[in-house]
Amino acid sequence: MSDGEAIDLYSPHSPEIIARKLKKIMDDPMPGAKARVFGKGSERDMTLCYRQRDTRTNMEPTLDAVMEPQDGGTRITGSFGAPTGARYFPYIWVGFLSLFVIGGVLAFLYIPGAGLFATIFAGIPLLMIFAGLAAFRAGSDPAGDKAKILDFLAREIDARPIA
Repeated sequence: MSDGEAIDLYSPHSPEIIARKLKKIMDDPMPGAKARVFGKGSERDMTLCYRQRDTRTNMEPTLDAVMEPQDGGTRITGSFGAPTGARYFPYIWVGFLSLFVIGGVLAFLYIPGAGLFATIFAGIPLLMIFAGLAAFRAGSDPAGDKAKILDFLAREIDARPIA
């Protein structure tokens, strides 16, 4: 489950009805939609994200939730946040490329005549670090994605926040 903001909803429908309804929606390709909620699940759990058509990064904020029968309906509890891979990938990206930057700096300092090679060896990964960090920051809007997923759940399965 993603670490993030806690979600606690109630739907008047049973978990089985919710699962069937969500499966039917997810199975519809909706070719005309520019963006939509995507996901998977069963009678016990669901994973939903909001994604632009033909744009998949696997970095989109996601709702990971469990469903339990309650008072003739379903209680949906979970969290909304970045998937595990999305949380750790920037650190791995910077860490890996930093090895090349360090190697280039060391080569520049300790190997005579390696100036141009060392500059290129360190410079290209350094540019890749900055480009990657800019791309990570330019990702989807978590608050907007959360609102769209919650609107989707309210519209499709009458899920409302538990007060």
